[in-house]
Amino acid sequence: MESVATPLRCFEDLKIGETFQSRWYSVSQSELIDFSTKYDNQYFHVDPQRAKESPFGGIIASGTYTFAIWNKLNLEINGDIAWIAGMGFENFTFPNPLRPDVNFKAESLLIDKRKSESDPQRGIVKHEYKITTESGLTIFACICPSLVHTREGLGQMQI
Repeated sequence: MESVATPLRCFEDLKIGETFQSRWYSVSQSELIDFSTKYDNQYFHVDPQRAKESPFGGIIASGTYTFAIWNKLNLEINGDIAWIAGMGFENFTFPNPLRPDVNFKAESLLIDKRKSESDPQRGIVKHEYKITTESGLTIFACICPSLVHTREGLGQMQI
């Protein structure tokens, strides 16, 4: 069976104002604890009993874990962009904690784009990203400028 590759969307194909939303997703308490035991061993991430006495009132996800899940979902909705590299993050926030067994989704909004001044085969795009719950709480938000290929630049890569 032959696989058909999805064509990549280049700089010229991206439209300011375009929005995308991921599927609904949730994580179990055991997943949150497993990750945090290895990478962010704070009591409100790993100890359900002690976490009840924390300012959060229960187990919450590590910000690192939340970011990793956002990245997974974002690649599902924006993986067809001809990315070169991210250029950093602006206004990187976690206004509410991610809790176990809560449905959430990733969202992206393209807020700006321009041709690169130093390399005409590249464009710079800026997305506003967030994770929101079914009840409308924002869990994670940021703005991210990134380099993307122009059609000409991508064509040079496929020689």
